[in-house]
Amino acid sequence: MASKTKIVAVTEFITNIKRKEFIILTFLLPLILFMSMVIPLLFMQTVSHEREILGVVDETGAVLPILKERYHDYNIGEIKTAVEARQLLENDSISGYIVIPKDFLKIGRASYYSKIQLSSLSPANINLERILSDIVIENLLLDKGIPKETIDKVKNPIEMERITVTKKGEEIETPFAFFGNYLLPLFLFMSIMNAGGYLLNGIIEEKENKVVEVLLSTISSNELLSGKILGLGGLGIVQVGIWMIGIIAVTSLLKIPLVSLEKGVLMMIYFVLGYLFYSSIFAMIGSISTSTRDSQQISAIVSFFVFIPLLLFLGIVQNPNMNFIRVLGMIPPFIPTIMMMRVLLSEVPFIDIIISILILSVALVAAAKIASKMFKIGILMYGKKPSFNEVLRWIRG
Repeated sequence: MASKTKIVAVTEFITNIKRKEFIILTFLLPLILFMSMVIPLLFMQTVSHEREILGVVDETGAVLPILKERYHDYNIGEIKTAVEARQLLENDSISGYIVIPKDFLKIGRASYYSKIQLSSLSPANINLERILSDIVIENLLLDKGIPKETIDKVKNPIEMERITVTKKGEEIETPFAFFGNYLLPLFLFMSIMNAGGYLLNGIIEEKENKVVEVLLSTISSNELLSGKILGLGGLGIVQVGIWMIGIIAVTSLLKIPLVSLEKGVLMMIYFVLGYLFYSSIFAMIGSISTSTRDSQQISAIVSFFVFIPLLLFLGIVQNPNMNFIRVLGMIPPFIPTIMMMRVLLSEVPFIDIIISILILSVALVAAAKIASKMFKIGILMYGKKPSFNEVLRWIRG
């Protein structure tokens, strides 16, 4: 690395690592994302076990004892009549009540009364409906002379364990693996976009303050651009390193299997190539922009296309190797994100990995050359935004 390029790289790294935005994004945002997953789970558990009183008007005389034995989301309170239950509800003595009619075991219909609108997706309601359904099923099958052991087997016929078969063996899938497969590529790509954003803002600030004129009197435009990209690339690696420490800690706590060394290396290859590719794109944007506002408008469009693969996550999860996803994973702007997710979710064909890396590398070289030409001329342009034909002349020249 040339000494001048090294000086620029070190300066960019030190300047940006002290930014409040970098510190917040690096430490606070992952914490917010993690808590956004954990807090709802803890809240649902808390709500489900607040142990409020659920009144039961059991006209069959057979359901109440079973509910008391199996249902633990609420304290079960026996109430003689529906009229009495309504009075208790209006006086806020109970959270709600359920009326089980005499023919419940035959028709399977009951009524739940509450002052709040109940969600059919709440764990407490799901458990209640499941237990009542089991009671009706058991009663109907017992009347047919079917043994209780058979009934228990019918209610819980299977228990499926999901296992991913890899080249090196088998890996049991945990309930949290789904989030890991989504968040890891998201964090890596956030780091790419963050470093690219710093590069773009730095170019615009230096143009607006005319600092670049002083810099170019002692350093070439290629050395300046290379130093910026390398310095911010180091910043991205530090950011990813901090996130990886957090991810390793969380995965160990939740017993989520970590990615293999082979997949980890592939992830970093796509990360580095993706960063260099998008840095070149942002350098182009900075070269033709005359103000921060102009650059933000153009970069917003680029960011929209960049995040399209993340919107297709559910489709990629269902079949990471379907033809549409494979083709999309060969288009340069989509390669880093799509291939990161495919590598995490499946055994990607070796040919796909080689072709995608080659395509991204060629696109990177082309983008870097174009960015270099545009940066050399555009960095000294002020006030007037270049036309499309002017930009083409820069590239050809």
